[in-house]
Amino acid sequence: MAEAVVYVVLGKIAASLGRDAINAIGKEASDLLEAENNMKQLEIEFRVMKAFLIQVTMCSSRNLAFDAWLDEVKRVSHDAEDVIDGYEYLLGQSTTQTQGCSSLKKLWRRSKHVGGWRSITEQLKQIEVRLSKLTSMRDRYGITISAEGEVSHTSQNGQLEHALDSTCINIEDEVVGIEKETSWLVQQLIHGQEEQTIVSVCGMGGLGKTTLVRQVYKKDEIKQNFDCSAWISVSQSYNIEHLLRELLKQLQEKEKDIPRHVDTRDAASLVQTLTDFLQDKRYLIVLDDMWSRDAWVLLNHALGISKNGSRIIITTRNEDVASLADVEHGIQLKTLGKEEAWDLFCRKAFPRLEGKTCPQSLIYWAEKIVDKCEGLPLAIVAIGSLLSHKKLYENDWKSFYHQLDWHIGNNAELSSVRNALDLSINHLPGNLKNCFLYCGIFPEDYEIRRAELIRLWIAEGFIEERGASITMEEVGNEYLNEIAQRSLLQVVRRDVDGMAETLQMHDLVRDIVVSKCASGKFSLLLDNSRDAMHSREARRVSVLKADSIEDTLDGGEKIRSFILFDPRVSSAWVETATGNFKLLRVLSLESAEITKLPDVVTTLFNLRYLDLSYTNLKVVPKALCKLTKLQMLNLSGTDVVELPLQIKELAKLRVLLTKVNHDYDARIFDCFQGAKVHSGICLLKDMQELGYIEANKDLVVSLCNMTLLRIFKITKVKREHIKELWTSITRLAHLSHLLIISYAKEEVLDLENLDPLPNLEWFYLKGKLHGGVIPTIFSGFRKLRDLRMGWSRLQADPIPSFAHLSHLVELHLYRVYEGQIMTFRAGWFPKLEKLYLADMEQLSCMEVEAGTMPILNYMELIGLRSMLVVPAGFQNLTSLQQIVLMDMPVEFMTMVREQDCAKHIHLILHRLRQ
Repeated sequence: MAEAVVYVVLGKIAASLGRDAINAIGKEASDLLEAENNMKQLEIEFRVMKAFLIQVTMCSSRNLAFDAWLDEVKRVSHDAEDVIDGYEYLLGQSTTQTQGCSSLKKLWRRSKHVGGWRSITEQLKQIEVRLSKLTSMRDRYGITISAEGEVSHTSQNGQLEHALDSTCINIEDEVVGIEKETSWLVQQLIHGQEEQTIVSVCGMGGLGKTTLVRQVYKKDEIKQNFDCSAWISVSQSYNIEHLLRELLKQLQEKEKDIPRHVDTRDAASLVQTLTDFLQDKRYLIVLDDMWSRDAWVLLNHALGISKNGSRIIITTRNEDVASLADVEHGIQLKTLGKEEAWDLFCRKAFPRLEGKTCPQSLIYWAEKIVDKCEGLPLAIVAIGSLLSHKKLYENDWKSFYHQLDWHIGNNAELSSVRNALDLSINHLPGNLKNCFLYCGIFPEDYEIRRAELIRLWIAEGFIEERGASITMEEVGNEYLNEIAQRSLLQVVRRDVDGMAETLQMHDLVRDIVVSKCASGKFSLLLDNSRDAMHSREARRVSVLKADSIEDTLDGGEKIRSFILFDPRVSSAWVETATGNFKLLRVLSLESAEITKLPDVVTTLFNLRYLDLSYTNLKVVPKALCKLTKLQMLNLSGTDVVELPLQIKELAKLRVLLTKVNHDYDARIFDCFQGAKVHSGICLLKDMQELGYIEANKDLVVSLCNMTLLRIFKITKVKREHIKELWTSITRLAHLSHLLIISYAKEEVLDLENLDPLPNLEWFYLKGKLHGGVIPTIFSGFRKLRDLRMGWSRLQADPIPSFAHLSHLVELHLYRVYEGQIMTFRAGWFPKLEKLYLADMEQLSCMEVEAGTMPILNYMELIGLRSMLVVPAGFQNLTSLQQIVLMDMPVEFMTMVREQDCAKHIHLILHRLRQ
């Protein structure tokens, strides 16, 4: 945690020093100059501190002196962060108050802040002194680090004990739910190619990777298939020479003449000996618990290239490590299903009862305990074993369930669960650790939206800037992918590009994260009344239950993020609480019961992220434009229909979202509305995502100035706007997502003779098309993955016009076609997974040839009132798993239920419009 805090402080120092503050305030501000000089010195100190902490924080210390020293580092780092954020706030306040003033008035207003600058300078000096004392203290108590980065102490010299992994519990005699995986692994080892093959088993801690592999490794049929074998644990802090020696000893166990002096040889000699020994051998090697690819570089050289059917098995939590194996030779372990989890739990919890079944009186609480484990075998075994010694009284089990979070964190008998999950978190580098801990602010079982999470990280300063060639959003995507690859977050849904769209954290991992966040004062969850008392030191607060908050939130002056998840919080409380959030960087009031923005929000000069979505807000005050550091403003789902002219002053704005919803079913033309904006908004050069906004002549011409724009959504587009709009769009080299909605249902959009957009990946086009045909520019959409069209009034079947879109994953057609027949030919849409067809009232026949849409798994048919029979060739959609039917004719619904053509579909939903 200390390393993570230092990362934040360093990032904020760099950001503050990069703002040319002296020029902003004036050359006469000598106090500010002194403050900046002190910050530069502080930056040097923290850089050295960061380097030191990187060496030691990968291991869990049992050294009390070192742990106490680390706590002091965190405390000083937090205080330094407060001072730097205070500096930022004062700078923003000073700049805002002197804008547009005369020279005399500027001087008078600056003089009001002289005391503030001097206070900042003094506090920075105190931080420097405290850092110096920390260095002396470390030397005084003999806290040092070895060459391997391990903490040692002059009075207690010993190597750190590593946390226990899932191998600590022997569950091999109770293996449940991995029969298919066991069979697969046996096949990988015995059959297949003669070339040396790497096989990977990947998954989060506690899934039973080691158990699975060890069970197969011990089988006689496996042992007999190889000349020699070895099993070594690589772990986080491996020593390559130790690994090589252990490999040699195990592989040569059957040999009579074992090479002498193995324990004294260097790495090069060991590699050569291994290479020579394995040259003509068929071997099996297990590299258990491998955390990074680094160790493989030398091991790969030692193992050489074998064509004797040799196999190397890698168990890992990291998908990057697992990718050393080809896709067909890797397996990703999943959590147990509900029935399998219950079976395993009963075996461990009731071993002495007949049939190992749960007593009727305990079923309710036992099921809740098993549900909490979310299919994690290690947790199920450990908790079940612990409960096997408990009396079979309902109240005892009820009490245990209500204290389960505490038991996971404190009960020694469950330390194996805690340690297995803790290892992955502790192994994260500082920059990723902050990002991952931030995921602990979300409610239990919450599906975290990728885009939202990355924006929050950017606002908090967790994402480093790497130069003009890559955006912070792209860096954030890299961070998120790495966290997911380490099996700390599970991907719930992916978008059409295959990127994680929503993610979730396992309940037990979340319990550990929440505990770490609370103890490290990183964040606090308000989900019951007692938590509000502990908010004084928390840097981030999320409100999960409205009835958990008191009249005032203690310690608000230290809070950087405030996120509301329960909309029942009163508007009066929101206004009162935010008045104390001076250093706030993130404010999320999604769905809050507010009709106007609290006045105090416009004085939060450090604010980067403001989410007001789905509130009853009607007007954006002009004063909001004083928040010059604001990066994200979300007004989606509000009643805001116009933005003030001053919005162009938010020079750091990267994301601006607006939308007024009129029909959530989206089955009327004006189902939502964009906001009116002045063309001056196009001066915002950092803008990455903009929408929904209404078109006007000046705006469509000036749009090309937003050269970093990735996502753009524009409504109320008239025929006369098209040419200038398209000219501007073609100059936006990074644009990948585009939405265009015409001014009205009868407004004709003429897209002929326009340049194609070869980089477009997502396109929503709503409006009547010229000539009732698909424009020729569609032939230039080579990368399109998601196409959505509506109200096009097409006279010819549009499907042949899309047939060349070989990368298309989703296709949505709403009121697009006024004809009767729609045809899907063989070979078309090889990557299409989802198809939506709605409100084409004349469509009565669909022809589906064999070989079309081979991987289609989801379909929605809505309001196709002339379609009385199931489409011809429907049985050819063999990969289809789910259909949603709404407002379809009774004859069609009946036929789908009765005919054999739909029996291969796993789920059919019938929904009628209310």
